[in-house]
Amino acid sequence: MNATTQDMPAADQQFSLSRFDQTRHIGRRPVTISSLGQVLRWRWRMVLAVAGLVVLAGAILALVLTPRYQSTAKIRITPVGALPSVTDDTGDHPLDQSLMNTEIATIRSRDVARKVVEQNGLAGDAEFVPAKLRAGQTPADRARATEAAITNLGERLSVEQQEKSYVVGISVSSQDAAKAARIANSFAGAYIDKTADVLMSTAARQAASGQAALERLSAQAEAAASNVAQYRASTGIVQGSNGGTISDQQIAPLSMQLASAEAQAAAARSNVEAAQRQIASGGADAISAVLSSSVIATLRSQRSEAERNRAQLAARYGPKFPALQESDQQIAALEQQIRQEQGRIIEGLRSEARAAEAQAASLRGQLNTLKSQIAANNNAAVKADSLQRNADAATTAYKSLAGTVQQTSQAERSNEPQARLLEQAVIAAKPAFPNRPALLFASLLAGLVLGVAAALVSEGMQARLRNADDIELLLNLRFLAAVPRLSRRQMQGEEGKLQSPADSLFHQPISAYSEAFRTIRNTLRRRQAEGAKVIAMGSTLPMEGKTTSSLTLARVMAMSGQKVLLIDGDIRRAGIRKLMGKTVEGGLIEVLNGEADVASVLIADEFDGLMVLPVKKPSFIAEDLFSSEKMRALLDGLRDQYDTIIIDTPPLLGVTDARTLSSLADGVVLVVRWGHTPLAAVDAAIAGLEADQSKIIGAVLTMVDPHSEAMGALYYSQYYNGYYQQ
Repeated sequence: MNATTQDMPAADQQFSLSRFDQTRHIGRRPVTISSLGQVLRWRWRMVLAVAGLVVLAGAILALVLTPRYQSTAKIRITPVGALPSVTDDTGDHPLDQSLMNTEIATIRSRDVARKVVEQNGLAGDAEFVPAKLRAGQTPADRARATEAAITNLGERLSVEQQEKSYVVGISVSSQDAAKAARIANSFAGAYIDKTADVLMSTAARQAASGQAALERLSAQAEAAASNVAQYRASTGIVQGSNGGTISDQQIAPLSMQLASAEAQAAAARSNVEAAQRQIASGGADAISAVLSSSVIATLRSQRSEAERNRAQLAARYGPKFPALQESDQQIAALEQQIRQEQGRIIEGLRSEARAAEAQAASLRGQLNTLKSQIAANNNAAVKADSLQRNADAATTAYKSLAGTVQQTSQAERSNEPQARLLEQAVIAAKPAFPNRPALLFASLLAGLVLGVAAALVSEGMQARLRNADDIELLLNLRFLAAVPRLSRRQMQGEEGKLQSPADSLFHQPISAYSEAFRTIRNTLRRRQAEGAKVIAMGSTLPMEGKTTSSLTLARVMAMSGQKVLLIDGDIRRAGIRKLMGKTVEGGLIEVLNGEADVASVLIADEFDGLMVLPVKKPSFIAEDLFSSEKMRALLDGLRDQYDTIIIDTPPLLGVTDARTLSSLADGVVLVVRWGHTPLAAVDAAIAGLEADQSKIIGAVLTMVDPHSEAMGALYYSQYYNGYYQQ
């Protein structure tokens, strides 16, 4: 634990130890919209200065630049005028973006520019050719002047497609408005003439080459058709009336006949098998063919009649009766006839089954033979189709090329150009460059951007302290309070005269300014309970509000009923006396030198309970008054007489007395000017105090912008102000 924290009370030690392991110089908080707005409000003068300089530079530039006028001629490229290629057999020739890009490149070509230069005599124009190139009269000099004019003209030329259409704008800029319009129109005319010449010459070449290609394709188409016919004849592929081969047309009905024959054979086999099962079981009478036989039905009827007669005879006569025996023979004969008839019927079923099988086998053989023929025909047809496709392709190519040749022949006979003039260039009424309003507006925008950037860079390069987090995280100190900067209205007294902020307690005892010191007072009271009576008010640099803060804090503590002594320890400036506006006969220096008694030089403040030990006048003494035991003895003698002793010390970095007085005090309150004191300076001052084992109670931000984050920012400060209105 360092000297700053070893003698602190427990609550302060806990605050310091919670940040003991943090690096003092950690990164700043992230940039937010609110913090950006504050930076711009703090550095608005820098932003306006940078913006003003940039706008001034833009205005001067707008006045210095030579004005140029721009004129635009518009042409329309005709899509149907594009010549088809004799090598393209698709017959589809759309005008796409690539063609438009090609035409734009043609307009920008040096050949077209050379024609424009020659038509308008630009090789001798001072605007396009420097004087040293126009001086020579030799052919080489004239050629160099022409090339220079072409180059400069290309820099003044702008060719743009109008919104993905077939319209192209040709723009030319010049110091002379009439010259700009004349050159733009010349560019349009030169391009149109060039496209007409190129179209006719190209059409002539394509017509000649197309006729030769047409004759070649005609021979190829005839040869391909002849090959197809010869191959079909050699393979015997004969087409039927329905488009397929004869074998293809025969296979369908033959398949149907085979299916019918196989069904009949299956039915016949089924009948035979059923009859055989009935015969095997001794029930031939159940066979359907037997049941449906009229012969068997007649024989059975006769047998039934014979059996009835025998029954009548058997009832009358004995077995030996001749008529009865004759009747038995008749019945036996009828049974024999019935069995024979049944045999013939069953044999007939077997014959039908064999015939159906033979018919199906015959048809199956024919079908297999036909399938073999179809397979052979299919193999031959594959090659025949390939030959046919070649013949068809040759015929299609011939027809397509014939149409192309016809188009090129028509183009050869026609002198219509591929492009036509849509709108002539006119003389511009005002210059296109420089656009002074746009230049000034751009300068203003650039100036604002550069100004904001400069403000942010300046803010980033200058590490300043502006809120409680900066004090606690960057300095590892307790943040005591933020003292707002008072406006001129707030520092006006009853007679309208400006006064010290410390005097505002007279007419504004309740304000954000006084409330900040009451907050400091409450913190010091807790330290007083532990024996810390002597408080040194220190600052890093001059003009940080330390003296004013010392007087104000002493008065606020006196207002609370304490008995307070304020000692002016800054003998080089004697700021307390000036701030109070009093003339004294003696002070601290006289007391330490033994020339005066303390009681004789003390002056009473307007606030009851506050006594001041001033410095008579600024003094530059070589000896160190505060290093002797006299100052320590003086403080020890005054401790019992006052509740609080406040010492206004000199700046810590500039005067050695400040560190000496701080080491004699029970605690040091570090005053830091908001947004002004560099972080490195404050850090160096703290390092010096720690080296002297001075006890730093905390830090106070002074002269704080009332709308800053340290005072609750814009939103909360509006509500806080209501508490301080009387």
